[in-house]
Amino acid sequence: MTVRAKAGARVKECTGEFEVSNFQVTCATTKTVSEGKQDCREIVSGPILVAKQYTFGIAVAWSVKADGSVEENKNLGVHVKRLDDNPEECNISLEITILNRMKGFHMTLCDPSYHGISSGKARGWSRSFDMPDSRRHEGVKNLPLADVFDHQAGWLHSGSLRVVAKLSVVVSFDSSVVSNEAGGQQEVCESLQALLQSGSLSDVVLKVGNDSILAHSLILAARSPVFERMFSCPMKENKEKEVHIEDLELAAVRALVRYLYSGVVEPSALENEDFAVNLLEAAHRYEVPGLVERCVQVLVSRFKVETVAERLQIADMIGSRHFKAHCLEFIQANLGDVQATEAYARLVERRPALLKDLIEVMAPPKKRRLKGNPSR
Repeated sequence: MTVRAKAGARVKECTGEFEVSNFQVTCATTKTVSEGKQDCREIVSGPILVAKQYTFGIAVAWSVKADGSVEENKNLGVHVKRLDDNPEECNISLEITILNRMKGFHMTLCDPSYHGISSGKARGWSRSFDMPDSRRHEGVKNLPLADVFDHQAGWLHSGSLRVVAKLSVVVSFDSSVVSNEAGGQQEVCESLQALLQSGSLSDVVLKVGNDSILAHSLILAARSPVFERMFSCPMKENKEKEVHIEDLELAAVRALVRYLYSGVVEPSALENEDFAVNLLEAAHRYEVPGLVERCVQVLVSRFKVETVAERLQIADMIGSRHFKAHCLEFIQANLGDVQATEAYARLVERRPALLKDLIEVMAPPKKRRLKGNPSR
């Protein structure tokens, strides 16, 4: 038995919604200063976001004039504040959505990178924050308080502002020796991989072009919902026990099948980005989320100006919001260089709808009005 060690971050996801009733009146009467800035006010929820020993509240902030009255021409602010008194810093990634009465008009702000946050500190998009160059943060781009107060714009729900926050929190770092039980699981995986390699007792053939892969329908069905549906219904593949796979590379299909048997993909294979893309497409087609995430992690870690526009198209194709957010963030930070690439030109030609997502990341719509009578 091989004894193995493992190490890495443990991440916990948490989501919460904060509803500020009578928002316009709340802004006019709240005196709580935001982040020490005397020209900013805030209201903070209780500890509704909980990740192990760390707790967070959702906050809404706004600007005030010298006389304390609301500054409606300044942008709304939203952020999360750490409420626990644990002395350790933790790392978070953050997504905040300001809900509109019309489902398609919500505004989502995303910071997919992990940042450290100490007890009592806050992170998000508020004018009460200082930027690294000593400028003040502008808050939520193109969403002044006047628009929020405007009933026709749809941001108030019977007078209430509703904000949803999603956090990914690193709760610990593990470094330990795998237990005997885990070692036993590894032995099972190794035995299944040996079964695949030998072809013994195989009952299905995967045809990729002129090549064949012998496999076992029960194992494929147990690991992939697509294969499970294929082999449990009166389909041609179930009757003939032969599956023809088109538009996928043979190497990617072989790696997919090995992953279904062993739960492992060779790190050396993922060194080739084209292979990682092909494997991602195969994992997406056969609904293998663990392998999809592994490929996404590799591709995100190797973003290049020359290829990130192609990665954005793939992220949109497979419906990965996480992957797409990383692509948009990289493009935003390197826009001039990305626009000069052939991949970006192809993106503009083939998928112009994706430019809308990029534009909204860089400059969210100033105002979105509802047609007719707004629903409540």
